[in-house]
Amino acid sequence: MVDVTTHRRNLTIGVLSPVVGGFYFGKVLAGIARGLRAGGHRVVAVQTYPADLDRDEFPDQPPHRPIVGLDAMDGVIVVTSAVEHDVLRTLDRSGRPLVVISETVDALGAPLVTPDNAGGVRAAVEHLLQHGHQRIGFLGNPRQHDLAERHAAYEAALRSHGIEPRPEWVYRTRDNQEAAGAAAARTALDEGLDTTATIAGTDRNAVGFLRALTDAGLVLPRDQALIGFDHSDGGARARPRLSSVDPHHDRVGELAAELLLARIHGDRVGPGQHLAEATLVCRESCGCVDGTRTDLLVDGVPRIAGAGEGDSAAARLGAVARAVLDDAVVLRARPRPGPSGAAGAGESAVGGWVRAVVGMMTDAATDATTPTSHSYRALADRTAVLRPVPEALEQLVPAVRALEAELLGGLRRRGPAGPLGVAVGGAARGRPQERSRALGDVTTEILVALSKGCTHGLLVRSGHLERAMVDQYELDLELMHADSASLRHLEWLPRGQAGPAAIALWVPPGGGAAGGVLEVAGVRGSAAGQRLVGHRYAPAEFPPRALLSANALSFVIPVAFDVSDWGYLVIGGPVDTRATSAREKYNHWAAMLAVALDQEHHLAALRAQRTELEEAARRERRLAEEISASEERYALASVAAYDATWDWDVATGTVYFSPSWRAMLGLPDDDVKTADPDEWLDRVHPEDLQAVQVALAAQLGGAGGSLDLEHRLRSADGRYLRVACRAVTVSDGAGCPTRMVGVMTDRSDERREAALRGVFLPDPSRPL
Repeated sequence: MVDVTTHRRNLTIGVLSPVVGGFYFGKVLAGIARGLRAGGHRVVAVQTYPADLDRDEFPDQPPHRPIVGLDAMDGVIVVTSAVEHDVLRTLDRSGRPLVVISETVDALGAPLVTPDNAGGVRAAVEHLLQHGHQRIGFLGNPRQHDLAERHAAYEAALRSHGIEPRPEWVYRTRDNQEAAGAAAARTALDEGLDTTATIAGTDRNAVGFLRALTDAGLVLPRDQALIGFDHSDGGARARPRLSSVDPHHDRVGELAAELLLARIHGDRVGPGQHLAEATLVCRESCGCVDGTRTDLLVDGVPRIAGAGEGDSAAARLGAVARAVLDDAVVLRARPRPGPSGAAGAGESAVGGWVRAVVGMMTDAATDATTPTSHSYRALADRTAVLRPVPEALEQLVPAVRALEAELLGGLRRRGPAGPLGVAVGGAARGRPQERSRALGDVTTEILVALSKGCTHGLLVRSGHLERAMVDQYELDLELMHADSASLRHLEWLPRGQAGPAAIALWVPPGGGAAGGVLEVAGVRGSAAGQRLVGHRYAPAEFPPRALLSANALSFVIPVAFDVSDWGYLVIGGPVDTRATSAREKYNHWAAMLAVALDQEHHLAALRAQRTELEEAARRERRLAEEISASEERYALASVAAYDATWDWDVATGTVYFSPSWRAMLGLPDDDVKTADPDEWLDRVHPEDLQAVQVALAAQLGGAGGSLDLEHRLRSADGRYLRVACRAVTVSDGAGCPTRMVGVMTDRSDERREAALRGVFLPDPSRPL
């Protein structure tokens, strides 16, 4: 357990997430980072799913692999199904501070953070009812915690209006991806599509559902109204544009970070569910034809902007701004003098933006003060930095015009307080006509600045996408041509990668699931990390602090593809919150690196095999040369001794008869060299055949010793030659005969000479 002294030191917080980018996981990570980086804490995002995820099917359960870095983490945030439930329970019992996002596990003591799923769906149902729909369906995969909550809220909302949901109104999907939504739409069409409107559990399901219905000839929202859940850019690009509940995933992450720090610091945080606010974004797909609008939801009820604050247009502008601008930056603003109050230290980026816009317009309405051109440029730049969503300008313009109308009304009434509590009228300087004209001019310039900022944001994003495509292309080419050393030294990384990077490989290779260790194979962008090359770490100790980014998130991504598992890639850099799928760049890098390592491994194996084959070929050549020389010597020796040699291969049942053997019997030279043993046995004299057969059978039966016998053998001209046959038997490891090699010598002349000596010589032993 981490003690309360952590108030005075920087912490290392681990985030276990299925993937580390995209509009959902990326935004959650961005919110976590925003909540932690402001305090100087390090954030390590560990991807628990492999890099080669199927783009259309997202697995329900994580793979079995060790969780890295746990020993170095002061606290852990687990996002959805990042780890198995048994692992999650073990983490909870370990005493390490833990917070879970959108994943329900029985008997878990850690707090659970979710978006306002019930409130968002309830507002969506209410909105569709206002459009006159009664048969409202639900599209999604209720096995995941958030989706189960949304489905339950959908049923409760219908029942609260006296509508009993029917089973055929629920269009179940296998996962949260577009392909699953399209498949559900085709099934619904085949079954008659009994609904007139549908609420989707995710935007990706909704987009697939929408496209399949459109492809089938339906017109949305006339034939089927549709509301999604996620407020993704993919929904904004659909036609018609997708209405959606924005659960503010970044705020979910920020709340999780806040609760985790409280637990680390010793504060009591209950294990109950903690909700982040949601926003209903209405576009054309639900039936709204007057453009986009947003409603901040409190417990599912749209909160009128400014309620509790005099129903002011400034509050409404703030609510719209929080919905369409990315509040991912913390501004350290200087206190602003004057009755309008001060922007305190740590003011959010969107809060500062709203204060700037309201301040400019209030000053114009109060004393006809007009900002400088530099102020307008700064507002445009600030708007671009806040990464407005595609329909931001569409929603900001009415909000700014509403603020202008409110200030003009104050001018006419001469006295009521303005949007920031400033009296517009009594203490104002200048004639009302001048202030009214100044307000109109300032409002126009502000709208021009907002237009520039929103347009610039889109252009910047387009430039980032183009840069990312170029980087991916160059990276893929580098990996295709990289050798083993450059792969491990990270020479293939894009030139624009400024953060530290490292690669650690399993020892032994592929030993992640078998108790292996991680060896740092290469480091880039960190002098301290370079000294760790060659060091080995247990999975729970990796990555060491020297490999983490001091100024950005550190991502730890499995270098795994298909069945291969090489290790981990550690990258320091910004999180991608815009990708519609999980194919963000770091995930792509890890997948391509795994493929390159696979290729390098296969090439190395082929090179080793080629070397072995070349060596085997050399050995074969040497053996062939030796055999050829031996055969030549053997043949010469046979000729010199005039011995007839034979070689019986017992396994094949064939006998090799040498040229000397054929010549001895007067057979032609063009006869085959190998023949059946009967070639020999059929030539044996009938009176000698039985003795020859018995001797051969004894040898083949394993009698041992050598064969030594004489017998008569018929030659080609019919004469019988008396030959001496000597042979040895070769056996295998089991003692079974495999070969019999022998030699025959013609003894006919020797016997005639011996007979003549006995007849004609007194002493047969003396030479003639």
